[in-house]
Amino acid sequence: MATNINLAYDYDRYTRSDEHENEYAEKIRNKRSANKRRKNASNIRIMAAAMLALMLLSGMIYGKAELSRLYAENTTLENELSVLNNENLSLESELAQQTGLTKVEEYAETKLGLQKLDKSQIEYVEIKEQTTAQKVTPEETNIFIRISDWWDGVLEYLGL
Repeated sequence: MATNINLAYDYDRYTRSDEHENEYAEKIRNKRSANKRRKNASNIRIMAAAMLALMLLSGMIYGKAELSRLYAENTTLENELSVLNNENLSLESELAQQTGLTKVEEYAETKLGLQKLDKSQIEYVEIKEQTTAQKVTPEETNIFIRISDWWDGVLEYLGL
């Protein structure tokens, strides 16, 4: 191959410049790809932050809605309790009226045919002997009943 030897042109300068341009272009490509990766990573972080913010906002809205529902249910139950308390008070007063002394006396006189006692109808009984209650123990007791009675006595002594 023939080389063109012309002193007016320095071919080495141009060939070096192509190599230099190739190296510079490679550096630029590397920087651009690194910038793209950073930009993509930044976009992913922004999307993740946005999703997290959206999830937190959704959770807060759900919490507020649930709290509102519970307050409404509480109000409804308090109203129902008030109605039931009023009804209970009414029924208690009605019961007090029906079980009052005058109502009982009226029922005894009209339905049962009872009358009030006069002082002439009252008789007092005098008992000359002093009456006391005595515990009668059966003569035949088996061992289990005696143990049970003994245990009851121990517990009674201890105050249990």
